[in-house]
Amino acid sequence: MRESLGVVFENQSISTALVDADTPLLGSIDEFRHPWGADGTVPSPQASARALASAAEVATGRALRSNLCPTVVGVMCERADVREHVSDSLSSSPFENIELVNGLDARLAYLRTVDALIGVSPILAFWPDGSETVIAAVDPRAGVVDSAHRYDTAELLADSSTFAATLDLLVAERDPVPKMLVAMLVKEDSRQPSAEAAELAGLGFLFLGERTQLAIGAALVAADRGSEVRSGGGMAVRPVNRVRWAAAIVLPLLLMLTGLLIALSPDGSRAVSTDSPNIGAESATSTSGPPPGAALQIPTLAPCDPVVPAVPAVLRRSDPEVAPLQTDEPTAEECTPLRVG
Repeated sequence: MRESLGVVFENQSISTALVDADTPLLGSIDEFRHPWGADGTVPSPQASARALASAAEVATGRALRSNLCPTVVGVMCERADVREHVSDSLSSSPFENIELVNGLDARLAYLRTVDALIGVSPILAFWPDGSETVIAAVDPRAGVVDSAHRYDTAELLADSSTFAATLDLLVAERDPVPKMLVAMLVKEDSRQPSAEAAELAGLGFLFLGERTQLAIGAALVAADRGSEVRSGGGMAVRPVNRVRWAAAIVLPLLLMLTGLLIALSPDGSRAVSTDSPNIGAESATSTSGPPPGAALQIPTLAPCDPVVPAVPAVLRRSDPEVAPLQTDEPTAEECTPLRVG
């Protein structure tokens, strides 16, 4: 499994897609589309480049949480002024393998992943480019563009008959003859006129409306390039560092678990209180008694003369009478002290 991430900056959005380059026909594993400049504003090139880098980091973080690690990142940027700042914006990021991909390569790579185009070649594919529409004769299996033409979008899509006449001219130039017309990222309101024009020209029709198709293509192109530096302009070094991301995620979890284990351990731990200590209060621990575990020494009463059996000093007159101890010694005579003087 070769995980690859594609990031595409368009005029009104930033798209990301995570794919497995070994199984491109399965589509994207994860994809996301962030609106950017959709309200009609034109953000600065520096801000746009930072937004692109942030979207790439978010997508990589989601992949790592699923135990997926992109080995390469493919970046496509339609705005030339933003493209100049992409390398600087990503230089401080954890990505270490970055490929800059152009739009044509991304589209060709995506066409190879479409099930409906397997075995269909050549085709006519068209997509919007600003105020113009590009129509290209493509061999999807080889990933080659035989020819491409630009037309004013308003004139080309004015009605289906005009579009069909244009297609007839393109088909007449091709040998072998194209079999299908493929619409890529075309507005929904242009879908029906395009289908009618394809039918008039004797072509099949396929509408590809997946919004992240360029990001998928960019990821596949970057994966194919691997660690080589191509003339298309890309900086490729080592794979994305999994350890750096894993340490940032795992280390706080380990510290949290260690604290919980110490707090909940029944042995070798002490209770922690949030109450402030009572300064000046004496300790409740008594120091008058013997230390725990020490043997208790019972002092004896010094006997009179003559000698009588010693009685433990702990016995007092107020204590209840107990049976005399049974000893083998003879009972001594009573000793009555005499007062002299």
